[in-house]
Amino acid sequence: MNPPGRGKAGACTVNVTPDSGSIWGGRTFRRNTEEESDLLAHAVVFTDGVETGAIVSADLTMIDRPHALRFRELAASRSGIPASNVSIGATHTHVAPGLAPCWIVIDTAGPDSEYAAWALDVMASAVARAAEDLRPAVLAAGVAPTSGLTFNRRFLRPDGGVDMVFSPDRDRANPPAGPADPDLGYWLFEEPDGAPIALVTSFSAHNHVVGGSPALGRSERDVFHRDFGGRFGDVVRRRTGSAIPTVYLAGACGNTSWQDPDVDPPMDGSAAAWRIGTSLADAWESHCKTAARRPIENLRFASRTVEIPDRPLSESRFCDDFCRGRDEAIQSFDRIRWPAEEAVIRARGETASMVDVGAIGMSGTAISTNPAELFVEFGLDIKERSPFDVTLISELTNGWCGYVPTEEAFEQGGYETHRSVHVSRLAKSAGGTIADLCVDALEECFT
Repeated sequence: MNPPGRGKAGACTVNVTPDSGSIWGGRTFRRNTEEESDLLAHAVVFTDGVETGAIVSADLTMIDRPHALRFRELAASRSGIPASNVSIGATHTHVAPGLAPCWIVIDTAGPDSEYAAWALDVMASAVARAAEDLRPAVLAAGVAPTSGLTFNRRFLRPDGGVDMVFSPDRDRANPPAGPADPDLGYWLFEEPDGAPIALVTSFSAHNHVVGGSPALGRSERDVFHRDFGGRFGDVVRRRTGSAIPTVYLAGACGNTSWQDPDVDPPMDGSAAAWRIGTSLADAWESHCKTAARRPIENLRFASRTVEIPDRPLSESRFCDDFCRGRDEAIQSFDRIRWPAEEAVIRARGETASMVDVGAIGMSGTAISTNPAELFVEFGLDIKERSPFDVTLISELTNGWCGYVPTEEAFEQGGYETHRSVHVSRLAKSAGGTIADLCVDALEECFT
């Protein structure tokens, strides 16, 4: 047990909005002049007096492993925190830059190198400023239940295949193909007198209600936006009356969505972002009021790196199952996208991905990190097997290795299982491997 009363925390928020530029998908975006929706990065640094760590969330679509490694090195150099104790996660808003290559056809340029260098520099400086801001702190941690905010986005057809929730052909009588995870996990750092320092949360639903999803009747967005994960933080700041940084971690949400399958897709994504963000803030605020405050102690870090092979052609499908709908506009786009992906995969031959997973344990609670768009089944499994009472999942963290479905999902097909160069690539057994490594890292932090 570490000496009591040595726990401290500090935090910082920085703006990472480019003036203009292309996001993944090739569309050119601009800063929003109609409503304040800049892209933000939130950093929190915490220490028990022996170990020190940092967590950053950035309003980016994804961050690949090389960029994540570079950020961690920069943050370590400027803050003195070991790079292995620094984590960075993307909130996965779809109307933001992505620091990773994506689709072969519609994202040929890849990440903007000048923007990437600038954003990494700004975010590393945020970690240093948070470390300079360290002050005595306590921790409130818990799991707040929510309702009607996240749903499985895959639906089983009678033929054993799946339709996506946004498919215009979807039969609403068909059942969901898997579970959802409605729990909102959180870490709140406060000064001993109750003044807020930073809030870290984890929730399982694709953070793309504003744009980047094929909601019927919605026009394409052309402005950057931090989406409902960002609006959640905005509501928290309004209610606390402070500029508290709000680290938003994507839970295991590779197959979960904010879209209620029994309700027509919302026409106004900006309004929906406020609605969802407000509901998340309601759930957190109600639960946190009675959560016990704990000293910051027993801070532990663990990590695992594994090379996972990509799926061979013999085990790959290329969008031949109409999961997104039989509409001609959808099909014509797929006829452009998927043959290009297959051609590049054939030319490259056998490939593999380096995957980093990790764990942070503190005061009887934990955060489990992975770089996948992980199916919710694996997130639930990790939390069930975790030795900690409270475990937050943070996917799209310290890298990006694409969708990681269950082996059952591969049998069903569907968008997330279709083989591509970057977006869905790992071996069918990868989810089990990642979950086992995550649990192993959690157990190391618990001992």
